[in-house]
Amino acid sequence: MIAKKEVSAAERAAIFHEQYGNDLDAGTTLAELVRAAGDYISRIVGSEDTDPGMARIIDRVVTTSGNSVGEPGGWRGALEAARTTCFSEWRIGPLLHDLTAYAIYGIVLQGNEDHEARSRHLQALLTEAKELLEATPMAQWHLPANTDLTRLVRLATNRWALDNGNPVEPAALAELGGVSEGRIRNMIAGAKRTFSSDEGRIPAQEALAWLGKRDEFWNSVWREQHLPQYGVRRSAPLREPRFVPVARDGSAFHPGLQRGSGYTIGEKGEEAQIFDYNEALVLLQRMPTPYWRRPNSVGNWGIVAGVRWDRLDTSDLEVLAAHPDHRLPEDERA
Repeated sequence: MIAKKEVSAAERAAIFHEQYGNDLDAGTTLAELVRAAGDYISRIVGSEDTDPGMARIIDRVVTTSGNSVGEPGGWRGALEAARTTCFSEWRIGPLLHDLTAYAIYGIVLQGNEDHEARSRHLQALLTEAKELLEATPMAQWHLPANTDLTRLVRLATNRWALDNGNPVEPAALAELGGVSEGRIRNMIAGAKRTFSSDEGRIPAQEALAWLGKRDEFWNSVWREQHLPQYGVRRSAPLREPRFVPVARDGSAFHPGLQRGSGYTIGEKGEEAQIFDYNEALVLLQRMPTPYWRRPNSVGNWGIVAGVRWDRLDTSDLEVLAAHPDHRLPEDERA
């Protein structure tokens, strides 16, 4: 089994896009915050004025999930059902999504080759997340203390501290190293302690030495990383633009997905085989929610649903067809 520190940034990015939402998705916390904000506004102005506005606010999130809000008064239930879509549809969602890649995998989903620019980018993401959390009256709105947003800010803040030689919190070190917080605190106390204490935090050098021996830890590689870039924003007009559906894991519908008699599209039980790619793409564009089959990391062809549409050039599609395992990062949306 290959050690995590040996896994390239490109492979980490692929793993991240494939597994995003399985454990940490701060976008779901956005749904809780918006619901709480709507409840608060409703207490002030009344539901008859609040509900239509809230229904409009969440419409794109709900529509992207393949559903509809229905009556304005049902916006809370519609939002809860679509909470896993929030990461891609609201302004701060993609920022939290990208910060998660850094917090867990130690990478940055930004194509700039200048590590100083990457540093500024990460700092901006972290600042956005911290300011959002600090501005939210979590206790007053009776929200859980340990939301995914709280976890993300804690992990990202402490990874940033490690990357810059500063001490880290025991709770964050425990999560990064895959142990309980109690174990870390035991390693700080007693005559045979492993760590010294810097006002309750653990010095970066000691923390990194311990993390280096942990199989669960993804070391930071963002300074020296190299990620392939496909479908990036460009200043020149696209020669032959195509709007293609992209699944939640970043996999797109591209010409390399043809097998047998064509491309398999449609929901389970209503699938069709379409030989021509452009025809298949048109049919996907007409579906309320586009569905298509593509191979997963072990080669099994499963059905995925599109959660967004990316505008790519036909040359990008050719590159994707040649690199079928590539995932499109959120910050490369056109």
